[in-house]
Amino acid sequence: MSGLLPQQTPHAAPPSVTRPPFDSAFKNAGGLAHFTDELKLDAVREYASKDSIDAILDKFPHLAHAEYSVPAVMGFDDHSTVLSTFQSKSSTNTKKSVLYYIHGGGQVSGNRFSGLDAVISLLPNNDDIVFASIEYRLAPEHRAPAGAEDCYAGLVYLADKSVELGIDPSKFVVFGISGGGPLAAASCMLSRNRRYPQIRAQMLSVPMLDDRDDIGVSWKQFETGTLWPGKSNRMAWDMVLGPERGGPHVDEIQCAARATDLSKLPPAFIDVGECEVFRDGAVAYASRLWESGGTAELHVWPGVYHGAHLLEDTPVTRAMLAAEKDYIVRALGIREG
Repeated sequence: MSGLLPQQTPHAAPPSVTRPPFDSAFKNAGGLAHFTDELKLDAVREYASKDSIDAILDKFPHLAHAEYSVPAVMGFDDHSTVLSTFQSKSSTNTKKSVLYYIHGGGQVSGNRFSGLDAVISLLPNNDDIVFASIEYRLAPEHRAPAGAEDCYAGLVYLADKSVELGIDPSKFVVFGISGGGPLAAASCMLSRNRRYPQIRAQMLSVPMLDDRDDIGVSWKQFETGTLWPGKSNRMAWDMVLGPERGGPHVDEIQCAARATDLSKLPPAFIDVGECEVFRDGAVAYASRLWESGGTAELHVWPGVYHGAHLLEDTPVTRAMLAAEKDYIVRALGIREG
């Protein structure tokens, strides 16, 4: 749910549950007024709709915006979607790197501009990068794997049009936040399975990776009393997967944590808060990448609740953002800026 910023109201911790304490510097750890323990889809969508192209261009007037119609990839369905790109108006680089953003919102809310300003802010003045953001289908109107297929289609489009767009098809970093995390992971699996396009790295920021509520203890620890608690997460996955949630018939493209083969995937950056429901799923996913012979950089940030790095300016959230920026720079071999 990262990127949605309504006003805070405190919630009590679940009774009789031992859990790590929130960082004392945080004001919003107990939850946000528009987001109760039970997911209110209309309220979440209304707030998410406030993110717009105008706000981004007002904040970054030196960036040029372009919009493209992305055709469906043969083999799934005939749905086309929309892709936005942002790049420096002054750039003359014809082999730019791509940071491919997949927005959060629990896979049930948001749009391609949701939370995008925070990602652009990591490298706002870099002439060597294109920020791309895909509009993907949301549940419950469109159950998985529709969203993942849309995200993959956007990657294929960029690779196919790389010369025309002035980008380097070997320098794609896929960045999925919160509900965009499983779609980023699934896009990388589709790229591996279909052998196109090449992905340099995947970044899974506070990712919503697992539909099962019996994995680890973080579901129980943060079932209530924080932003995007276990109750909301369970309701969102019910919308994404329907009656199959938690059952044996969910595949890796519908839910990344269900993958049986995590080999030959791009290097991964995974960060998650110590005090959020996604913690144990993120740690387990990194461990399975290592078991499969892959590489992953894992950060578990102490005292951090879900989305804190977009909501509050504290020493630990500044460290989170710095780590994300550093990884992008290293993965793409570009300058800071």
